[in-house]
Amino acid sequence: MPEPEKRSDKFTWIYALWLLPFLAQDWLYWLHPQWDWWTISLIIWVLTLIAVAGSLCINLAQRRWRRLVSLLIAPLLLLVLLRILAAVGITSDSVRFALTKQTYLAEIERADLPGGEQRFRTFVWDDTFLEKTYSTLVYDESDEVALPRGEQSTAWQQRVQTSCSEKKECVDLDPGPDEYVSVRKIGEHFYLLDNYLPNAFP
Repeated sequence: MPEPEKRSDKFTWIYALWLLPFLAQDWLYWLHPQWDWWTISLIIWVLTLIAVAGSLCINLAQRRWRRLVSLLIAPLLLLVLLRILAAVGITSDSVRFALTKQTYLAEIERADLPGGEQRFRTFVWDDTFLEKTYSTLVYDESDEVALPRGEQSTAWQQRVQTSCSEKKECVDLDPGPDEYVSVRKIGEHFYLLDNYLPNAFP
């Protein structure tokens, strides 16, 4: 009897697969934004917690130390993998943008601006909460959105105000003391504006 238990105690990467549903949410939720991702996330978290806790108890009871260590280092393995992918430019946002870029460009091209005015458009990127957008895709032909706060021109400010009056995903580089805004380039004239720690959840 001890011999089969010994053979079953080995290092394995299979536990890392248990954490993949967490990653799948970030990579796939935009395919079906109408789904209730809040509930889906809660269910995935509870099921994963039960599976990990159960496996910990079983491996401890059977003294399968290699499997126990494998389970504990599984998050670290995934973190290293994600860091490597991010270092070469492969993230959930970059993959999503690559697959949907032409759709955004087609909509931008339909905008007929007088006098050769530089185009400025915003698109919802993360609308998990219906009343407020926390991540916005910005197309800024002038690229002024990437300038340090306060260095944008008056014309740019007017374009932002016009866009904000038409759509809910406003570009606000100075939202308030309780919020933090980051702007990162994701393509030519395309930027992602993220609003962290919003001071009023909908």
